[in-house]
Amino acid sequence: MNYLKGKTAYLCGNLYADLNNAIDWRNSLYEALTKLGIEIIDPCKKTSANVSEVGEDRNKWKELIKSEKWRDLKKEFWPIVRYDLRSVDKCDFVIFSYNPAVPTIGSIHELVVANFEKKPILLKYNKDQLDSFNPWISVFIKEHHFFSEWDKMFSYLEEVNRGKLDTSLWVI
Repeated sequence: MNYLKGKTAYLCGNLYADLNNAIDWRNSLYEALTKLGIEIIDPCKKTSANVSEVGEDRNKWKELIKSEKWRDLKKEFWPIVRYDLRSVDKCDFVIFSYNPAVPTIGSIHELVVANFEKKPILLKYNKDQLDSFNPWISVFIKEHHFFSEWDKMFSYLEEVNRGKLDTSLWVI
């Protein structure tokens, strides 16, 4: 049926505190997502107002924080926040890689927005981290959208692609 062809996924997850892993897991999904015809919005591969959260700009944010230049930080970082939240607005569904060991604010904000917008949110978690899993996350995710393995998530997406839809959510 190719239901997902031309649909857009936003790749949500810890970025600021865990840059290398944040980039790695996102890059690992590209082949499988594009095979399904899904377009990808990746916050690691964007710039907004000529700034990003990765690369040299990352050092800029740290320096502003260390210097306690809160006004400058807010003014210069706001375009990134706006870009990411607009990306959630534009996507059809969210893939959230959850690591409870790494603090995040932006990802939670994005989940709240996606939840208000009634977007499907697919959560990837690690079974080894269940002791530190925050129960707040569960209120944003449908019970059949929790995946302990990427392969299981992609099997689910293949079912959706064939037209087996949860019509309470997949109405895009």
